Amino acid sequence: ATRGNAYHKAMELMDFEKVYDEQGEPVWSKVEELLEAHVASGRLDVEYKEILNKYKLLNFLKDPLAKRMHAAQQAGQLYKEQPFVLGIPANRLNQDFPSEEKVLIQGIIDAFFVEDGEIVLVDYKTDRVTSGKELWDRYETQLDHYEEALTKLMQMPVKERILYSFSLERCVSGS
Repeated sequence: ATRGNAYHKAMELMDFEKVYDEQGEPVWSKVEELLEAHVASGRLDVEYKEILNKYKLLNFLKDPLAKRMHAAQQAGQLYKEQPFVLGIPANRLNQDFPSEEKVLIQGIIDAFFVEDGEIVLVDYKTDRVTSGKELWDRYETQLDHYEEALTKLMQMPVKERILYSFSLERCVSGS
């Protein structure tokens, strides 16, 4: 069980409807109840639950991004763990490769939601980094592929790309 897998699984199973109070604030007892229910149903390994840091989860749920995701969930516009396959010319990966050759890139997009007819792409990261720039530089190409795949899949533009860093406990966006 790794820290990254634990947070990804917790986010995949997160039901925003069940973790906020009437004022829209996250309540730890409700989060814990949700996690316990997922452990009991076998959807979440007990080891994963034990790895999760209560304060990091609550910080995420207090972030404006989580509130936006909650609104999208209420509107039926939140999507999680979306698999994709994207074919790109080989020379995009390496200029020495032939352009007529296709390379298939496959992956799973952590989350995205539709807001005002456009896509907001979300990727969770647990890397221990010292800055948002370091994290962005590490994953910008991955986000480029996700954006391209989502644009084709959903037939709408991506208006925002966000990395949520559990290490930095904040959202990171490109410049």
